[in-house]
Parts: sequence; C-alpha cells; structure tokens
Amino acid sequence: MNTRDDTRNEPASSPQTTPAAEDAKPQVAPAVLDFGAFWRDVSTSAASIDAADELAQGSGRRVDTPVRKGFVRSLDDGKTPAPMSQIYAGGRSGIVAIKLYLALIWRCSAAPFSTGKPARAWATLLDLEDPNGKGVRRISRAMRALATSKLITLTEQDGKPNLVTLTNETGSGASYTLPSTAYARAGTEEQKTQHRYFKIAQRLWTEGYIQDLSGPATIMLLILLAEQADSKDVWFSTAQFPQRYRISHKTRAEGTRELVRRDLLTTHRESLSWNGGTAVFDPRRKRTLYRLTAVSAATADEV
Repeated sequence: MNTRDDTRNEPASSPQTTPAAEDAKPQVAPAVLDFGAFWRDVSTSAASIDAADELAQGSGRRVDTPVRKGFVRSLDDGKTPAPMSQIYAGGRSGIVAIKLYLALIWRCSAAPFSTGKPARAWATLLDLEDPNGKGVRRISRAMRALATSKLITLTEQDGKPNLVTLTNETGSGASYTLPSTAYARAGTEEQKTQHRYFKIAQRLWTEGYIQDLSGPATIMLLILLAEQADSKDVWFSTAQFPQRYRISHKTRAEGTRELVRRDLLTTHRESLSWNGGTAVFDPRRKRTLYRLTAVSAATADEV
C-alpha cells in the first residue's frame, strides 16, 4: 500500500451510450518515438510533445498521475454511473473533457490544486486543431462540462484566464485531496474504497500516446489501468462490465482493437472448466485475458 504523498518521486510499482464520431485532428506527419526496446508510430504534433515536456518539467518530483478509481467505475454496484461514462456520453466534446481533466490532475499536483493556464495551452497539449481559435473554444466547452460534472470549479480573474481548481474525481463536489494521503488516513474499508486509485504513466503524455488515442481507446486504457492490467492479467464479466462502467460493447471492442494495434495491450483466450474439474469430458468455457504492455505501466504502486 502506497502511503506517501503523491508529490514525491515514487518508485516502480444511465443507459449505455456511444458518442458521436471523434473530432478531426490536424494532419501532421507521423513521428516515430523510441521507448527502450519499443517503437511506436504516433501522429501527435511536435508542439503537443513540447507542451507535455513543459508540464513534466514543472510537475516537481511527481512522476505519474494518480486518479481515483471512482472517476472510471461505479463504486456502488452500478447504481450511480462514474463521471467518465457520463462525460463521454455527452457528445463531441466528451473525450476532450476527459483528456483535459487528466491533464489538470497532472498539472495540479500540490495544494491548492489550482491552475490558471490559458485555454490555448491546453488546446496545444491535447493537439487540437487550430489551438489559438477553434481549439480554445473546445477547451472552454470542456471546462464547462467538467464544472457541470462537479470535477472542477471555475473562478473568474480580471484580465486573466479562469482559475481552475480540482474537486474530487468521483463528482461529489468535495474538495480535492491527494488520493494516497487520503487512503492512508482512511479509518474504514469503505473510506479506503473511496480513495483507491491508479496511476497514468507520464510517458503516455510525453511520448504522445494519450493525445493520439481515439475516444474508445482512451476509455479502455483508463478502465484497464483502473483494474491494474498494467501489472497482471485481468478479465471482465460479461454481466458486470456494463453495470460497472456503463460503456457500450462497441466502445469496448473498438478501444480494445486500437490498443492492441498500437501495441499498448495484449490479449489471449483462456479455457476454463465450468465446475473446476480437469477431466477431458468436463464442460468448458473461454474468457479473454487483457494485459497492458510495459509502455503503459506506471512507475509506482497503486491501491
């Protein structure tokens, strides 16, 4: 269990809906990026990579970004949808708002968990088309969506960009706290559940992966990270998956295929006996196991 402050440099460790087609991205020549023994093709612009590098350099000793699991999945057996599925179902700006929120958590690593960076900068980071014009308007819409979902608060500043302050990832509107600190101080198992979190590897930004992923691929990456598929094989119950995540089968299938194509995910089929027996004539069933590749793995423990 990781009980250290997340600002430290940590060692390794509603009905289903499918949103409208993804927003068009600027046409740029693909860049081949090197990560150890891995080679990947991404179309993220140099300006976006530079913006990610700038954020990384300004993030202090934090390496990876902690995100409470309650942002991704329901914490009450599906009775209340998680904020991610609600935002993603909101149409064209849904995936922009989700990526923006992840970037805001990355940026706001210490109290008071606020930032006043201009919309143009966030549009550049997310590699949106026309970051000084259309991109600014899309960021403004995404900010409003996050505020409506009680994930941030917006405070006007005379002559300056709005001040953005994080609130709890579950959409409760509660003040934001570092999840590792809150988890360590939790007195009951129920309280700990509220603060369980996963981490997003910084290199997914600085190597251009998150910016380049489609909506379905981003959603599935977050779900798999929340299930710790970066450290073990995981599988999903056909009945429980839609209840827990409120994500359509189409989004799941498209996102999984893209992650596999980009070599961020591997899958394989496993044969199991229905009753746990090993005899040749025992009835058997199959399930798909998912495992994220090393590129997606965070550098710290998660709880």
